[in-house]
Amino acid sequence: MNELIEAALWALQYHEATDRANATVHCAPVRYSPITFRLARALEAWWPAGEDITEEMARVRSHRGKYQEDSGR
Repeated sequence: MNELIEAALWALQYHEATDRANATVHCAPVRYSPITFRLARALEAWWPAGEDITEEMARVRSHRGKYQEDSGR
């Protein structure tokens, strides 16, 4: 795996987990931040065809278009 893609994947894992933790602290549904959405989208663009995406990428993808992104974050 390319080092840049690996670093982006680690960043996605961090931000996706942080967004879930923040929702848990506030007893609210998860709403992913703009950076989380963009990291997932960028990784998907570079992901090898035919290879399964990560669980984090799948969770973020499942939220795409369900709510307006919080531009204040």
